[in-house]
Amino acid sequence: MSINDVFENIDGRKQESQNILFDLLRIPSVAAKNTGHDEAIDYLSKIFGEAGFDYFIGETPTKPVFCAEMNVGAEKTILFYDHYDVQPEDPLDLWESPPFEPTIKNGKIFARGVTDNKNEIVCRLQAIKAYNEIYEKPPINIKFLIEGEEEIGSPSLPYFIKKNRDFALKADGIIWEFGGRTKEGIQQIYLGVKGILYLHMRTKTIGRDVHSGYTQFVDNAAYELVWALSQLKNRDDKVLVKGFYDNIPQPTEEELKEIEDFDLKEEEMKETFGVEEFRKGLSGLEMKMKYFLEPTLNICGTWSGYQGEGSKTVTPNEAFAKVDCRLVPGQDPKDLVNKIRAHLDALKFQHIEISSWDGYPAAITKRTDPFAQTIIQTFRDVYKHEPIVWPLVGGSGPMYLFENVPCVSIGTGHPDGNAHAPNENLIIEDWIQGMKTIATLVHTF
Repeated sequence: MSINDVFENIDGRKQESQNILFDLLRIPSVAAKNTGHDEAIDYLSKIFGEAGFDYFIGETPTKPVFCAEMNVGAEKTILFYDHYDVQPEDPLDLWESPPFEPTIKNGKIFARGVTDNKNEIVCRLQAIKAYNEIYEKPPINIKFLIEGEEEIGSPSLPYFIKKNRDFALKADGIIWEFGGRTKEGIQQIYLGVKGILYLHMRTKTIGRDVHSGYTQFVDNAAYELVWALSQLKNRDDKVLVKGFYDNIPQPTEEELKEIEDFDLKEEEMKETFGVEEFRKGLSGLEMKMKYFLEPTLNICGTWSGYQGEGSKTVTPNEAFAKVDCRLVPGQDPKDLVNKIRAHLDALKFQHIEISSWDGYPAAITKRTDPFAQTIIQTFRDVYKHEPIVWPLVGGSGPMYLFENVPCVSIGTGHPDGNAHAPNENLIIEDWIQGMKTIATLVHTF
């Protein structure tokens, strides 16, 4: 017996793996629309039960969490974190095939959720099944924690982990839900995520919309909101809220060297974003320092007044905005909400209401952590090249909840996978290779 026998087994299961994935993809488990979660839980129970896992359904105030375990009495345990919910499929008219009817074209599977994140659930499960077919059981204990609200900010995951600490936090390492390769085929490993603060803001200035001929007599809600937003950040990207940058630790020499050596692939990013240059002419080390070490404040959307076709001359009485901040280690979202509120009040914007907010802090695993080093070496062994190791990504996830357990994110996506967008897709051979990576990690960890 050898790991190559496991690889052959994975290749032999290709059609079976594809069938399981297709069945899971057909379930429209969209958390934002409150659909499909019961069907997803039922199907996960079926496939994990058939694979020999013990499982339970973790109830929460909202969507349930699916938990599976294969405890072989080993000294070490890996937990796989995934989610069964997917982004809304809209806009439908931009899909070339039905979003919840998986379609194969040119070696790719097209469907909503095929790269974020149902592919990884099946990839990891099938790798373990293939391993057990050859070796009878894994050399480590295996856990899966699969939630149903990741795409809406994981609001009930803190509740679940508080009630199930032994299951969620007793592990030697966690494999997170996302990852993939570059256009050149170089594999990528992610050691952390930024935190997030998401604000919903509104103001109501007058009793109703009025004729714009009277605009000099009444407050315009749209202007009031725009003026308030302009006081949160200047055009040099400096956040103006007092205390916003407090508590951010200075990077170590080792971290600075890691950032300096990192290739952010600026030209590729320009092509992806459709720009000729970045803001303020950013490039090189300055750009990398901003990306990895600085928090952000961003307007996600604003709306007010007449939005329809043609003209309608009104002074709007209400205005709305959505604002997000990506946070670095040391920042606490609750603390920042209070600081933003105090900042607006001091500038006489008390009428700008923060109608709701949610968020969580950043989380990072050091590159020198033994679990991270094991994964890096596994990628060298399987892919025969040095992977790109990201110390932190600009996106966010509830990694902070898994306190004191090293978390590393890897996956089988690719740059044109269209996650969160129409025509989301997965390259089948990348996915199969991902199974071999998971099997190798299980074998060596």
